[in-house]
Amino acid sequence: MQEDATLKKDIKLMAIGVGNNAKQLAAFKKVHRGRFPMITDEEGEAWTALGSAATPSMVITTPAGKVLASHVGPIKDFDAFLKEIRDLHKKQ
Repeated sequence: MQEDATLKKDIKLMAIGVGNNAKQLAAFKKVHRGRFPMITDEEGEAWTALGSAATPSMVITTPAGKVLASHVGPIKDFDAFLKEIRDLHKKQ
């Protein structure tokens, strides 16, 4: 998404560390070279509010919090997933 000028401007990626503390997230970010914000959710409150029950999961929302799409599990076809994001973006 960072290579698409329109998506890069309008879509932001962040991670929620469900059940993780700040130290654990910092280690994860370092090992996996995460280039996006990661927030802790030690009690799972944010994750529950988003309606997710499994990891990895992705939730695509509007800035106001309206859920546009979600995906559970690894992304097997990234090109198809990116097309879905572009299509959602065009509808906004």
